[in-house]
Amino acid sequence: MNHASRITHHASDTQDDTPSSVVRRPSSVATIIINYNYGRFLGEAIESVLAQTLRPDEIIVVDDGSTDDSAEVAARYAQEGVRYIYKENGGQSSACNVGIKESASELVTFLDADDRWLPDKIERQVEHLRSYPEVGLVTGSEWETDEAGRKVWLMERKGVASASLYPRILVENYIGTPSLVMIRRECFNGVGVFDEKIRLAQDWDMWIRVAREYPIAVLGEPLILYRRHNASISAGSGSTWKRYFSNRAFQRKHIRPVRPALTRVKLLAAAQSMNLFYTAASLADTGTRRGTTFWLALLSALLDPTYQGKLKLGLVMRTALGKNAFKLLRRVLPARP
Repeated sequence: MNHASRITHHASDTQDDTPSSVVRRPSSVATIIINYNYGRFLGEAIESVLAQTLRPDEIIVVDDGSTDDSAEVAARYAQEGVRYIYKENGGQSSACNVGIKESASELVTFLDADDRWLPDKIERQVEHLRSYPEVGLVTGSEWETDEAGRKVWLMERKGVASASLYPRILVENYIGTPSLVMIRRECFNGVGVFDEKIRLAQDWDMWIRVAREYPIAVLGEPLILYRRHNASISAGSGSTWKRYFSNRAFQRKHIRPVRPALTRVKLLAAAQSMNLFYTAASLADTGTRRGTTFWLALLSALLDPTYQGKLKLGLVMRTALGKNAFKLLRRVLPARP
C-alpha cells in the first residue's frame, strides 16, 4: 500500500495545474517522534519540539511497543496537541511508516525520543526549502551529548544549498540520523517509504533512494542534540561489530550495480575505508583492544587516504599513542585557526 499517496490527498482539498516534476513550496510540517522504552527522555524530546520558533502543525508520538511509562509521559502533552499512537514492536522503519501514514503535512520531520532539537531547527529548514524548491531533503550538523544531555563534541557537516550527494552517499551516511532531516512528503511518493525488512541502516537506505532522485541540502549549523547512552543501538563493542558487518553487506549491495567498473572499485574502496574508520573510532571510545583498533585505523587510512584523510590520520595517531597521550599532544600543539 502506498501510504504516502493516500496522505498527500488529504493534505490538499484542491487540485492545481502544477506539473508533477515541479516541487511545490512547503506549507505545513509534521513531526514524528519515534519512541521505544525511552520514557525517561521522551518529555525532553517533546518539549524541544514545542519550543521551536516555528512550531510544527502536527506532533505525533509513535510508540513502538514500549513497556515503560512512555504513554503516561506523552499524555502530559495531549493538551498541547501531541498525539500518541501505540503499536506492536516492529522496529524503527515500521514506526516511521506509521507516522507517515497518520500525518498529512507536506513536510515531514522525525525525532528519536532520546534526542532533542535546537530551537530554530524547523524554521531554518522550512526557510531553506522555500528558497530551494528543487531540494527534496535538508539535513544539517549536530551536537553529540552524553546521557545527561551535556554537549561533548560537534559533528559538523559542510553546508551546501542544493547538490547531488549521489553516489557519495554510498560511501557513508553523510545525511545522518533521522532526527536531523526534513523531507518533502512527495519524496515518499517517488521512492517509497522505509524498508521494514532492514533492521540496521534503514535510514541510510532511505537517504540513498532519495539522493538518487532529488538534490539534497545541508545546513552547516547544528540543528539537534544527539544523545549517546548505554541503551542506544550503537552502544557497546558487540553492536560496533554488528554494524560493521551490516554496513559492509549494505554498501556492497548498493555499490555493485554502479557503472563503470572503475567508479565501482573506487566506491568500494572508499566505503570499506570509512567503515573501518568508524569501527576503529567506536572501539577507541571504549578503550578496548587497542592493538586491533590501531590496525583498523591504519588500514582505513591506507585503503583510501584521499577521502577524509585528516580525520583518518588523527585516528591513527590517537590509537597509536593512546587516548591520554593523544589528548596531551593536542594540548601542546598549536591550535588550528
